Amino acid sequence: MKRILLFIAMVIVTVAMSAQESTSVRSFEYSNYLCPNPYTGRPIYGGESLEISYSSKLGSYGIDFKYGFIRYRLSLSYKGTENGWYKYTGFEIDDMSKVIVMTRTKLSHFLNNFGQSQDNYFEKDKLIEIHISGSGSLSIYPMKDTPERRKEREERSIKIKERNRLQDKLNELYSYWQSTKASVQDSLRNSFKKEFFEQKGAGRYSWDSETNFAVRYMACIDSNKVVKILKINDVKVAENIEYLDEFNRNEYKYQAKNNNGAKLINGKMFLTDRFSPNLIVCTLTREIVLKKGKVLYTRWGSGKVSQKAEKVIEANIALLKKGRYLIEIQELDGELISVVAQKYSNISNKEKIELYSIYE
Repeated sequence: MKRILLFIAMVIVTVAMSAQESTSVRSFEYSNYLCPNPYTGRPIYGGESLEISYSSKLGSYGIDFKYGFIRYRLSLSYKGTENGWYKYTGFEIDDMSKVIVMTRTKLSHFLNNFGQSQDNYFEKDKLIEIHISGSGSLSIYPMKDTPERRKEREERSIKIKERNRLQDKLNELYSYWQSTKASVQDSLRNSFKKEFFEQKGAGRYSWDSETNFAVRYMACIDSNKVVKILKINDVKVAENIEYLDEFNRNEYKYQAKNNNGAKLINGKMFLTDRFSPNLIVCTLTREIVLKKGKVLYTRWGSGKVSQKAEKVIEANIALLKKGRYLIEIQELDGELISVVAQKYSNISNKEKIELYSIYE
């Protein structure tokens, strides 16, 4: 029985100690604070929240706030008064920088919702002057917490959570796109080749022989990670996304590393991209000497000439007279487009002899 009573007593002491530790820290969170505009000195809102705390066990104050994109967490001890100011010294927890805080009213008052009731001018007794070594000084004035401000803070928190959720979804879909883009572009490339030859070089993929162009397209990826190509070689693909977004007012954007903008609109990601159909133009020269029935070849240029091109040249060699020729071969991923010969002596007037062409 004694053991049971001793055990119960120990439990009660432990609970009591835990309760004491849990109540040894008091804190109050303000929904926002004012600070001077760096250009005009007028009051402006400084951050999303400001928390002031006090640990009776440690005998120290804490100030946790965000200014711009930087969060500061200060640990402070009271050092007395100085010229009508209350002085606190300590350090910034993350980088251990030295900190001095001066106030017109004790920090303990700020644990009881002691903030500004309006935002038109500064109330001097609400001033907290913070000096952080290496970061400069900042004057902050906590805003009194009210039901209206609590509601604003809750609404802001909901918006932030939703924005982060959409951003995460966008990042997820973009990451999936990066992993599948190569296979999508291979499919587009095969479609390009098929249509190019079926349409004799016409259609959506019409080709300018002077340039090796890239095909632009707009892609859509839904929440189930199904990819659809919506626009191909449309000069206004980017504007199409802007149009889709115009009435949705979607403010969450993600900028891809290759500067192709991506947007999440109604749970689907839209982006524009481009790929090269790999149109390879090969050039070679051939000196033809009919004496003794011999033919000599000399090649240069990019890419490897296909066997089909070789056979076309050999089959049509009779069309060429004795002399030296520049033979231009155009191929799309190994598929022959045209073979044209031009005699060196007539290069200036650009007379060409067509040996093969898909355009016939």
